[in-house]
Amino acid sequence: MKKLSFLKCIIVLFTLIITTFSQSTPFLTDDEIRMLRNEISGDRAFEHIRILTQWHRNSGMDGYFKAMDYVAEQAKKNGLEDVKIIKQPYNDSNGNPRNYTARSAELWIISPFELKLADIGDHALLLSDNSRDANIEADLVWIDDASLETLKNIDVKGKIVLANANPGTAVRNAVYEKGAIGVIAYTTSESKNMLDFPDQLPWTRIPSPPAGKKGTFAFSLSPRKGDTLRKVLQTNSEHDFFAIGKRTKGGKIRVKAKVDVDYGRENKNLGTGMVEGWIKGTKYKDQQIVITAHLQEEQGSANDDGSGCGNILELARVFNKLIKEGKIPPPKRDLRFWWADEISSEYRYLRDNQGEEKKMLVNLHQDMTGAKQSMGSRVQHLIFAPLSRTSYLDALFESIGNFVILTNNSYIHANRFSNYPRPHSQPIYATRGTREGYNAKFVPYFGASDNLVFVEGKFGVPAVALINFDDYYIHSSDDDLDNVDQTQLQRNNFIVGAMAFYLAYAEAEDVPVLAAETYAQGSRRLAKEMNVAMQILNKSKNSSDAFLIIKQGSLREKRALNSIRILASNDKSANEVIDSFLKLVDIREERLINEIKTFHFTRYKQPSASAMTVQDQEAEKKIPYNIASSEEYFSKRTRPRTNMHRIMVSEVFNFVDGKSSYYDIYKAVRAESLSQGKFFYGTVTLEDVVKILDANVQSGALKLK
Repeated sequence: MKKLSFLKCIIVLFTLIITTFSQSTPFLTDDEIRMLRNEISGDRAFEHIRILTQWHRNSGMDGYFKAMDYVAEQAKKNGLEDVKIIKQPYNDSNGNPRNYTARSAELWIISPFELKLADIGDHALLLSDNSRDANIEADLVWIDDASLETLKNIDVKGKIVLANANPGTAVRNAVYEKGAIGVIAYTTSESKNMLDFPDQLPWTRIPSPPAGKKGTFAFSLSPRKGDTLRKVLQTNSEHDFFAIGKRTKGGKIRVKAKVDVDYGRENKNLGTGMVEGWIKGTKYKDQQIVITAHLQEEQGSANDDGSGCGNILELARVFNKLIKEGKIPPPKRDLRFWWADEISSEYRYLRDNQGEEKKMLVNLHQDMTGAKQSMGSRVQHLIFAPLSRTSYLDALFESIGNFVILTNNSYIHANRFSNYPRPHSQPIYATRGTREGYNAKFVPYFGASDNLVFVEGKFGVPAVALINFDDYYIHSSDDDLDNVDQTQLQRNNFIVGAMAFYLAYAEAEDVPVLAAETYAQGSRRLAKEMNVAMQILNKSKNSSDAFLIIKQGSLREKRALNSIRILASNDKSANEVIDSFLKLVDIREERLINEIKTFHFTRYKQPSASAMTVQDQEAEKKIPYNIASSEEYFSKRTRPRTNMHRIMVSEVFNFVDGKSSYYDIYKAVRAESLSQGKFFYGTVTLEDVVKILDANVQSGALKLK
């Protein structure tokens, strides 16, 4: 029986290789692909984005609550069940509400000429978030970069200051330290060059006042307007730099600022929250497919993350329409939709509802999935889970993602010589979208959006995500409808929709295909790591890292295959298929290790050797585990200063499972950093890993067995 199962695996694997080169995916039939291509609409998603862009919807703002109300209403219209807004706290460190909404704000030059410089009726980003009420006139003083060094010889007391700096820096140094009464700043979003984006408004925030200090305000101008203001202050001749039609003498400007905000309990909506809706499954009630996007961002935010929010509203409509029309049955697993306050909502919910994560099968996350890619040459990043959470989900993701990449880009081999349609063989186009190619690539994990919460070691839910990068428009006034492409919305939504569709109905009979694809993907990963191992050996006769990367890679691939058992359940044949592939991993590991030994001997004319140090042996004696309470765990968790990459620090926590020692965790994280390279993940040392774990044992987030 076991031999028969193994033979089945090899046949399936061979079939997958053929399928890969035929521009398809083994996880959907051609009819299912056509069905989803026909139904998923980027144009409909765009219409939701059109509504959301009008509100400045940062955490705790009236605009955020209006956005939640809109999404909840549309979720119900699109057929979701049990739609509700889940209210969550939004407090400062003292437990006081820090909700904030700006009602009005204007900034004027009143002398030597009259000119309106800013009005948040034009755009909310003209006022820095967390500004406070003001109604003042004052002289304007130029303070350059707003550093304390620059401010040493400038009298700013009672003045409004102009700075080419982040307004937060100017507020801290000029207002709270030196007695200025307000700030006008100009800078760019995400540290971009001002010459490239002279008219862009960045999304900014200023700090709350220290104890005993009065709150202040900051206006944020575009680089062009801010630098023109500087020129007026720094010239003594007559000018008309602002083109008002009247020449006046430079060197002195008086401005008026009027700001009206609601802060804390003045704001009618306290707290924050998220919207939840369901398509209920018929069979498995503890294997939820959680589909997420986040509502919280600045005014505009069409791509970040209006795109994800509009797309998952559209997915809700598509699935319910197909069910209603009888084209698909109700799903076997729950589809759970979350529109969240980015990252904080998921943490808050899972801390407040401990154990809820055990009902979650996977997380599929969309963030910035509508980028018009010809604008700024933006690339859609398809983000794998971190190696601590590698599972069958990564293989499913890669297969469907590559299907869209191959069928929505142009290849001379196919289009000119194989009679496939030009320019794209199975195009996904929106009615009002572009016909551009799908510029996408799979990338190693980076934790920059809501998916990072699910992969936490305390929760352990496999998650994949889509985010475009580099993006010239993120967190600025330029992230608006004109830089969104309905076609890219549709393509990215197809990928997430196809994964959700497959997982909604997957059963034990689907295990052979899923296991074969997972094994094939793992083989590609190990082949890449073998290349890294050879590079390591070429540089040094110390072979420990070369062996480490292969051994840890094999352990990872076994974890990925074993993750399929949740779908295999008690089915004997399905579990035997998984066992067969696990044996193949063992065989492959042994072969790769022998190849490393052979190469090492050939290269250095001596056998490879490694021995544990005293520090290694001490680290092997300590086995940490997470304390039971999620609330207490996250309250006590600490990240001491180390030289490690932020993502690798997260992976230290993610590998804590109550079975692995400090030394095991170090080996897993170091292998991950070596696998992806210093460029992505920096360098991992045992000293830093021990420092992180010891600090958290001391804080009480972890305990030792």
